[in-house]
Amino acid sequence: MRYFNLQLLFLLLLIACTAHAQEPVSADDFSQRGISRFEKNDLEGAIADFTKAIEMNGHELGFCFYFRGIALYRRGHLDEAIADLSKAITLKPNPRFYGDRGNLLAQKGDLDGAIADLSKAIEIEPKFAKAYGDRGIVRLMRGEETAAESDFKKCFELDKTLESQITRAANYIRQKAVLHAKHQAPADVEIVKFSWHETPIRVPNAPPLSAPVPVFTTPVSRTGLRVLGGMEKGDPGPRNEPGPDPFDPLAPPLPDSRAPGAAVRGVEHKFTALIKNTGSKTIVAVHWAYLLIPQDSKDGFACVFTTKTNIPPGKKMELRDQNRSVVLSTDQKAPSTRNRALFKESVLILRLDYADGSSWRSSALPQKP
Repeated sequence: MRYFNLQLLFLLLLIACTAHAQEPVSADDFSQRGISRFEKNDLEGAIADFTKAIEMNGHELGFCFYFRGIALYRRGHLDEAIADLSKAITLKPNPRFYGDRGNLLAQKGDLDGAIADLSKAIEIEPKFAKAYGDRGIVRLMRGEETAAESDFKKCFELDKTLESQITRAANYIRQKAVLHAKHQAPADVEIVKFSWHETPIRVPNAPPLSAPVPVFTTPVSRTGLRVLGGMEKGDPGPRNEPGPDPFDPLAPPLPDSRAPGAAVRGVEHKFTALIKNTGSKTIVAVHWAYLLIPQDSKDGFACVFTTKTNIPPGKKMELRDQNRSVVLSTDQKAPSTRNRALFKESVLILRLDYADGSSWRSSALPQKP
């Protein structure tokens, strides 16, 4: 009996010691658990752990402030997030820190500050592809089309995998600009008729692409995460690794944080517009937009296209284009064949390029050169 009791006591002590070992003790323990909690979308727990690591004056405080700032941002505390990233930059002038603070400043409306931070990130790490893409987006928001295109080109040269994401983000900015700009109709083009239809497509269960595109994203490299673990230090800025990044400030929600029962479906929208060249010059390119505006709102959806063509004077040509999106099946705001009657439809001619090298624009809205 005594032997049994001793065995039981030893077992209980072993369990207690094991449990105690699993609880954070040092600042590095808290920072590592903070990372684990963030990856599980436990943002409050992550904030608490990074705060504890900071209070204990642990190693690599710059990264602790950075990660806590991103967690705060994901919780909706933009100003506090910017303050934490500023502290991180003071402790460690890391290109990633500058890049993400630039992203958050842009969200706050400080476009000049965003440009300064993203430029600093590029100065520190000239091969930081995502920083070029982000700066291009901010420049596009400021109407600096030529400078934006230069940044996009450099971004894609450094990392071709970013082209789809950055292009979608840029198109979103341009579409919003089309909706809010004042336009005039061209004198030498007649819009005869226009229409659109949708076709369901099979897509994976993925976050919606038809929602506002995450514009300012800069994935954290695994090297950056390893710094807190005391392993070999590296440059956490320019590397991009496959797969979703839980520390991406504007990344889509993690799978377990998505609203229960939210299903997705794919849709392919096909747009057509029949136009007639009523002028005296041959048209070689048409930049146009298909607008779908809710009956009760001035804001809506704009699909912007560029069609290379050849329309001699007096001739007609049908413009065709399409886009694909993944939308929540419960989303009733996006245009569809079921709610089409709720939207006013129109076609805008944004720019005409002629065979003689001249062009016409509908407004002061910046367009691709």
